Amino acid sequence: MDILTQSYGFLLGKVLQRMESKFGDSLAPFDIDSKQYGILSFIKEYPYSSQKKIGEKLRIDRTTMVNHIDHLETLGCVERTKNPNDRRAYSLLITEKGNEVLDSCRDFLIDAESEVLSVLNEQEKQVFKEVLMKIWSSL
Repeated sequence: MDILTQSYGFLLGKVLQRMESKFGDSLAPFDIDSKQYGILSFIKEYPYSSQKKIGEKLRIDRTTMVNHIDHLETLGCVERTKNPNDRRAYSLLITEKGNEVLDSCRDFLIDAESEVLSVLNEQEKQVFKEVLMKIWSSL
């Protein structure tokens, strides 16, 4: 084995790179990327969240988060509303168009994951997901 294939980071990075590439290619007609898809999914699940909360949960820095929300708002996928408890903050809601984008793109995510993970059987996929969740929850 060479040095690179002994590195967890290298191997995880390459798997992620392939998955994001396939998923990203499918998202291109909707003018969003995989991070923006994740943001839309979060807002749908947790309506009225602040940009700060979403950024913290998804581990996206403040400046990048603002750029993503600006883009999604320009596309008509999210709506900013004033937070009644904090005049400096905005709460975010997914729009009908945002829901349509999520619904249209969900199968692309499933396809990308299925293709990349096709070398694993169902039990291996479940173990892999559990290991990733354990690592992620500790971060």
